Order: sequence, then structure tokens, then C-alpha cells
Amino acid sequence: MTVSRRTFVAGSSALAASSLLAGCGLPIQGRTVGQSRSIRVINWFEYIDPDTIPVIQADTGLSIAYDEGTAETNTYPDNVTGWETIIEPQLRDGGVPSFDLIVPTNWLASRMVDRGWVEELPLEAIPNHVNIDPAFLTSDWDRGSRFQMPWQAGITGIAYDPAATGGPVTTIAQLLNPEFAGRVGLIGEMREAVGLAMLFNGDDPSSPTPRSARAGLAVLVEAAERGQFHSVVFFDFVDKLAGGEIVATMGWSGQTALLQLDRPDIEFEIPEEGGISWFDTMVIPRNAPGALGAAEWMNWAYNPANAAQISAFNLYVCPVLGTQQALRDAGEPELAENELIFPSAETRNRLFTWGTLDETTENEIEAEFAELIEFVG
Repeated sequence: MTVSRRTFVAGSSALAASSLLAGCGLPIQGRTVGQSRSIRVINWFEYIDPDTIPVIQADTGLSIAYDEGTAETNTYPDNVTGWETIIEPQLRDGGVPSFDLIVPTNWLASRMVDRGWVEELPLEAIPNHVNIDPAFLTSDWDRGSRFQMPWQAGITGIAYDPAATGGPVTTIAQLLNPEFAGRVGLIGEMREAVGLAMLFNGDDPSSPTPRSARAGLAVLVEAAERGQFHSVVFFDFVDKLAGGEIVATMGWSGQTALLQLDRPDIEFEIPEEGGISWFDTMVIPRNAPGALGAAEWMNWAYNPANAAQISAFNLYVCPVLGTQQALRDAGEPELAENELIFPSAETRNRLFTWGTLDETTENEIEAEFAELIEFVG
């Protein structure tokens, strides 16, 4: 299924911030950073309109090779694969990476920062850094966002077809009800699936313990053993939901909102127990040849008018201050008031971001979750 896109008219390239660095390098905080004008960006599937890449090139003067994590290319289909096939092999020994900017989910970016595999941001090249929503400046692993800038954020909740479920599905308990056995999707990201199960147990995934995390995993294992899950899902949950293979699923807010353009009958709920909040964030790998070019990409994306174009395409939570007004100015009031793009304080209070366990424990639970994925198929 091809999800239709809202046509967003942003005017002309005059909306974009002009490049501050075109054709030259800058001394950056007393250190040398890569100044190549050709950059490779690795991002997730359907996170930017492909037609926007030439606009960025024209506005910045960069040459951009853009890779999406599609199933066909397997570039970055999920965080675990991205870590195992791209990030760790290329960065662990301190060599020159084949990419200049990558967009892992926050927990994986935290691991990269902890290992020293990420360049400190050349802030002289990113004046729009001031437009980061303050909600994204308080991570205990990168206060002030010195090593990363969020691309988009999202909510993992429940997507469902009310005609197929016989009514609203507003709780994790309902999602796990045997009534829907064999017709439910299990999201393939451990921290989101286990986090939802922890909320079902009354535990807080923002402060996980080995015991509470394993108790959440046990809920999923028990449900899988009795046949609750139809399949493990990533981006494909929208196709399976629209096609009737599943009736409800753990799903992502932005992808569901895109599906609703074609299927307004499909619903998305933040469960009564709470939902999982996460963000995918831009980092520049250590020794990146195009570090300054990657910084220019970041600066372009954090111009509110440009961020409005990005948000209008992917419908995820926008981390850039001023974007809501930019959408209003562009004649898109429905998008500007969409709770899934600009959550209210009340909505944010219902969301939980996965906290951190020690890496050994997280790897053990990740391995056990991988066994669950193999079992569900």
C-alpha cells in the first residue's frame, strides 16, 4: 500500500536558512573537523520527502547521498541492525566512517556518546541550535544537546481498526485480551514493547530495574505462547492493519497518522496505562569527513519553515521551536493543532521515555527479546 501524502506548499527556497559555511571551513572550538562538501546521511524510512533533498542541496551547496532504512536496502531497518552492521563495525576502531550523519533512536545515541564515537556539535555552524524544544535538552546523557539534535520524536501506542475490534481499544490490557488472539502486532523495538508491558504491570519504564523489565518481557512471552501475536511489526504495521491481517497493534504515531490520510477510520490511542515516548536524533560520527556539512544539514532542518516541511510529510512529533507557527503561516491549521505533532502538556504527562539499565542487563534482555521475535515471526 502506498500512503498518500498531504501536499505542503512552503513557498520558495527563501524560507530556508542560507548556508553560513558554503565553500569554506571554520575553526571549530579549537579542533579539526571534516570539511567535505559531500556528505552521506543515513536516516529512517519515510522521514523526509525525497523531493526535499535537492532543495537542501540547493540551499546549502552540499552534495548529499541520502540513504533510507528500507527493507530493500537494509541500510537502517531497525536500531539493532543499524548497530550491528553500520555503527559498531565502522566506529569501534576509530577509523573514518562511510557516513557523516546518522539518526539512531535516543537510547542508541546515548550509547554512542558514552563510547566517545560521536563528534561534539560544531555549534558555530548551527545557529539554529537555539530552536531545540527545551523538552529535548534535559537528557541525563547529553544535557544541553551538545552531541545530538533530535530529528523527530514519536509515540508508541495502540493503532487499531474499530470495525474489526468491535469498538475502542484504549488499554494495553485490551490489546493483550485473548479475544484478539492471533490478530495483534508486536512492535519489534524491545524498549517500546517491553515498556508498554511494564506499564501494563504498573511499573515505570522511565526508571526500569532488571526485575521490572524482565517482568514486562514475561508478559509478552506469555502472550506469545498463547498465540496473541500475529507477527512482529515495524513500518509494515500500517499495511497489515489496513489489509486486515491484524486488527490492533503496538504502533507508531506518525506512521498511523499517515495511514489515516487514506483510512480515517483507523484509530490511534495512547493507552490509559501510558504510552512510550522516544526520539530519533542526528549525530555526527567521530572522524566524519563531512562533519561541517552534516552540521549544515542540521542547521537547515532546524529552521522552523524547513521543519514545517519535514513535519508535514512524516507527521511525527516536531522538536523544533517555531514550527507550529510556521505551519499556521503556511495555511495548515489542522497540522498545527495536531496533538500527535505538537503534544499538549496533558498528553506529554501520559508518556514515558525508556530509562537506562546497565548495558550488560540491557543486552541480556535484548537477546531474550530477539528470541521472542524469532518465536513470533
